[in-house]
Amino acid sequence: MTDTKQLIEYAQHPELALQNLAELLALLESNDETIQNYSSEALENCGPPRPEDVSFLCQQLKSPKSSCVYWASTLLGRIGSGTLSTTEVKDLQASLTTAVADTSLELSARERAAWAISELGQEVSSNRDLLEKELPTAAPRLKRFIETALALGQRK
Repeated sequence: MTDTKQLIEYAQHPELALQNLAELLALLESNDETIQNYSSEALENCGPPRPEDVSFLCQQLKSPKSSCVYWASTLLGRIGSGTLSTTEVKDLQASLTTAVADTSLELSARERAAWAISELGQEVSSNRDLLEKELPTAAPRLKRFIETALALGQRK
């Protein structure tokens, strides 16, 4: 188990945090609130993920743990446009859309997944139906994020 001192190192050195994403995501579920907070701080400070982390983070979007989905979405949203191929973006958006629609997740995780879709900066046509289905019952902030993601397809 990682101690607080190690987590402080991760928070202060983004490259260490990126090298230890799996550990940090697991520690978000610690019973120790200090460990949770330092894990979140390290994830906040680490910037965009490395290309080799994308697959792992996509798998985390399937987690039943809202904190994992929230942070995986956050990191994936930081990738932005231009880093991934069109096919990779479509696959990533499909995974994020599934997280948006997962009502077993906390609202903040679903909101972050919707935010990440729009941050990828490409049309969401393949996921449009599922996102539109969420609109009528979405909480106001989630609804705004979904609307922003849907607007990507209209920016031509």
